[in-house]
Amino acid sequence: MTTSTTSIPKAAVRPGDPTLRMLDAALVLAPLAYLALDCSYAVRGWNDGSTASVHGLAAALYGLAALRLVALTRGRTRAVLLVIAILGIIGNAGVGENTVHVALGGNDLFDESGPANVFKAMGFFFPLTFLVAAAALRKQMPAWWAPLLGLGAVLFPIAHVANISWLAVLDAAIMLIALGTCAAVVRASADASAPPAGFDSAV
Repeated sequence: MTTSTTSIPKAAVRPGDPTLRMLDAALVLAPLAYLALDCSYAVRGWNDGSTASVHGLAAALYGLAALRLVALTRGRTRAVLLVIAILGIIGNAGVGENTVHVALGGNDLFDESGPANVFKAMGFFFPLTFLVAAAALRKQMPAWWAPLLGLGAVLFPIAHVANISWLAVLDAAIMLIALGTCAAVVRASADASAPPAGFDSAV
């Protein structure tokens, strides 16, 4: 298996940068948190308030992961992906908030129309973020990576809109493999661009 990371922007792989290291960690922590979240939904039910209360935190982690993917792209693609990612972050967090509302006896916005249609549409920007990222980063990752991330992006709305527990858990595992691989590739690129041990950059 060959992997080319030469097209990753240098600014996106600065060795030792604490912000980028945090975003790299989110590529693993976010799908891992969502795997635990989907397992909890599968066991406790899709309207479980306790699980939904943690949904917002998982959505925040996924927001960081999405921003990391944005940073790995270039030009107009980066601008478009940033807008999609922000909308997706809001949509994903909104789903968790709606579930908490339902668990406390409120109405389910997914059963409403009119203004609620905007809310429902926002949720689809979350998987769209990863679908666009898969296409944009396909040359920087292993050949199997883009199809796998694309599969995860497509399965996400199918599993969660229809509340198919086993598929949601499977999808979370797929996303963990795909985004974890992305983190590994970025880390390898950062290590390759780091100065040799003992090198003084001021000299």
